Amino acid sequence: WLLLVGCIENGIIPDIETTDQIRAALKKHFTANPTRAMELREIGPPGVAEGWAVRVWPALTKFIGITGGICAVSVPKITHVLGPSVAIQSCVYGSSECRIALPYLNGNPATDFRVRMDDGLIEFVDVLSDEPSEHVLSAWELVKGGHYQPILTTRSGLWRYRLGDVIAVKGFAPDDGMPVINYMHRRENSSSLETCTESELTSAIISTAKQWIGQLSDFTAVRDERKIPYAFGFLLEIEGELGNDAIMAPQKISELLTASSFEYRYAFWKGVIRKPTIRLVGKGTFEEFRRWKCDKAG
Repeated sequence: WLLLVGCIENGIIPDIETTDQIRAALKKHFTANPTRAMELREIGPPGVAEGWAVRVWPALTKFIGITGGICAVSVPKITHVLGPSVAIQSCVYGSSECRIALPYLNGNPATDFRVRMDDGLIEFVDVLSDEPSEHVLSAWELVKGGHYQPILTTRSGLWRYRLGDVIAVKGFAPDDGMPVINYMHRRENSSSLETCTESELTSAIISTAKQWIGQLSDFTAVRDERKIPYAFGFLLEIEGELGNDAIMAPQKISELLTASSFEYRYAFWKGVIRKPTIRLVGKGTFEEFRRWKCDKAG
């Protein structure tokens, strides 16, 4: 933050590695602005106060990002930084590369989405059918009340893949006949999600961390098989200090999963699964892992 404000005040672009090709172009549009630097110093660094982003950019009205699944951990931070003047609404259901559906305004826009095919071709597989998984259905072949897994074929790049979600068809829009859907849960082949959906795990850890552990910056859930029976193992990266009663977190997560998931409750009572485990990792661990994956991939 101090480096950024100093650059704005003096009109100097720092000599940062890998910026050689763009420095000349940036310098043409970058001049010293002591007044703006003074404003930013008065506001303070990111996150110090509620509504920080709106103070830095007064015209800010919209935030766009991936906030579902594991990315839901970012929502409390975003809400704090934006403040009450910027509403966070569910805008799009889809993947990073392709929109599947937009809020259906004639229903409940928070839960009802109308399938669109602006960014690619959306097909479906009936998750409850006895048909082979290769038996793909078009939008007009869906049945009200049916549960399906979307398959995307993107227009940009021509990627085709299963999204991994399960959606339920609520009905069909009367104007164009496109399906109106509700998101149900993430369907994974991973054995770590045998008894709980991704949304149930995400909700449980975020709620527990907020009250008992501390501010989450990143997390993931794995199958912990170090003891039998297995458990959900949560790897957490937190900001700030660990909560005084963090030792209670595994019990609280188990209670939340027991209340939200019949499958978990049944498995826990039968002794098929044990209480969740939690391990804290150092700050930057997830970012370092992502960087390692990118380097390995390419």
